[in-house]
Amino acid sequence: MRTSFFNALFEVAKKDPQVVLITADMGFGLLERFRDELPNQYINSGISEANSISVAAGMALLGKKAYVYSIAPFVTYRPFEQVRLDVCYHNANVKIIGVGSGLDYGQSGPTHQATEDICVMRALPNMQVACPADPVEAAALPEAINQIKTPVFVRLGRGKEPVVHKKAPEMKAGKALSVFRNDSKTKKIVIFSTGNLVYNSVIAAQRIAADGYSMEVFSMPWIKPIDGELILREADEAGLIITVEEHSEIGGLWSSVCEVLMKNGTCRPIKSIALPDAFQKEVGSQAHLRVVNGLDPDGIEKRIRGWIAGASL
Repeated sequence: MRTSFFNALFEVAKKDPQVVLITADMGFGLLERFRDELPNQYINSGISEANSISVAAGMALLGKKAYVYSIAPFVTYRPFEQVRLDVCYHNANVKIIGVGSGLDYGQSGPTHQATEDICVMRALPNMQVACPADPVEAAALPEAINQIKTPVFVRLGRGKEPVVHKKAPEMKAGKALSVFRNDSKTKKIVIFSTGNLVYNSVIAAQRIAADGYSMEVFSMPWIKPIDGELILREADEAGLIITVEEHSEIGGLWSSVCEVLMKNGTCRPIKSIALPDAFQKEVGSQAHLRVVNGLDPDGIEKRIRGWIAGASL
């Protein structure tokens, strides 16, 4: 996902000299093309993320389209005051690119795990939040966000994420994408998933659909703005709504979907599959921690089947 995004961003930068990429001493083996071929559009600011954000904000206020790249916790939690006041307060054209979504850096512990970043970023005025699901969505994103003049936080996986889409989707801000659907005589089970768990959600849905249940899975690449129109439309038809995310159960996709439903007076059965409101006390790979937290395909399928057994579908 990360490589696809930066390959696409490089092509955007070649066409748009106002694009400048700022990295906090990251991206070796990934960003050399920016350094070598676009030296006037590339800054390595060193290990100083707060300063990187402030530099980006200043450049944006002078007309540049500034992109800041580092590990997700280091461009969200560490420089939060600069993001809030230098970028969002001025509604500056800064794109904050965080790699290592959710449990991607599981073996490095909570210091490197971005498990509350969606919550933190979407709470900020003027900030948009994008979470691509696979390399295909990630490759389509730079062209879309480069047209947006307000701040955007992009939550990327580190790499090797399975492909969900067969062809490039339109990454229009605030729009969801249907990635799996089957029809049967049962009431529809709708899964809204985001980022690096969309693939696992599809696998789980396919297994359940094979038993005759009507399923649809949506990738939600935009958490803010979120596709409220689609959420309400699907809620009218759904027997059960489920959100799936590699993020805290507080403040992420689950909260966003519930807010849409409640603000519009829509009451539907809705369940959350997410990380608990707790730090990860176990150390291991992302795959291992997904199993521990029930976010692997088997864990997702098991929970959904349990809810189906208790519902009238």
